[in-house]
Amino acid sequence: MAVALRTCEICGGNHTRPLPELSVSPWPMVVCEDCGFVFLHHVPGYAALVEDYAWEKTSALEKKRRKSQRFAWIDQATRWRLIPGKHLDQFRRKRALGQTGNVLDIGCGEGNRLPPTVTPFGIEISSGLAEQARPGYEAKGGKVICAPAVDALDQFDDNFFSAILMRSYLEHEEKPRAVLEKAFKRLKPGGVIYVRVPNFGSINRRVRGVKWCGFRFPDHVNYFTGTSLKSLAGSIGFAYHRKNWHSLFDDNLIVELSKPAA
Repeated sequence: MAVALRTCEICGGNHTRPLPELSVSPWPMVVCEDCGFVFLHHVPGYAALVEDYAWEKTSALEKKRRKSQRFAWIDQATRWRLIPGKHLDQFRRKRALGQTGNVLDIGCGEGNRLPPTVTPFGIEISSGLAEQARPGYEAKGGKVICAPAVDALDQFDDNFFSAILMRSYLEHEEKPRAVLEKAFKRLKPGGVIYVRVPNFGSINRRVRGVKWCGFRFPDHVNYFTGTSLKSLAGSIGFAYHRKNWHSLFDDNLIVELSKPAA
């Protein structure tokens, strides 16, 4: 069942204005009139994400939708253009997460995104993907929890993780503030969260409108800009470090959120 009337996760305000030009029925997009954050007003709810809206199902539908769009063949024929960015993302991620310690991947999917030398832990709301990931994590001394992150984080001690990965996750999270607050406590002093989210502030989004690649209904429920993500992170206590300074021309924001050293 959908959850109605989300309040703004950045400033806590409940004064919103509809954005019909960016909405797809029955998922209304709104903007917070207090701080400008754009988000989905109604969301599927955590229970629906376990099966009905599991990532592996919605991802397949999204690929089919994109292939049906006009000029989709051009995108498919030029996928090579994404290779440099993919390698750069892997390099940044590896450097941020380190090579030792307990490392958590929130929204871990089927796994295999963490450095091979760390003790891996994962949180995944899709029951099917969690089952695929579990054997690999347990073989290295870690584990996978199948639950919403806001609940799963309660199963770990404070200062337990040296790093946390939130790659292609935070845009899906109904309660990003609560998750980041709990992640802050579970991180060791000096620990880092590596975040990658769609960049609502990109020029391409402004040009493409509702056809922008960052829109996914109802999967993506938060549409961050550098300003909104920095505001959210800073209000919790994180230091914000943007890693792709050309992000005005990039459809993604890539940042590190660090917990101050003791």
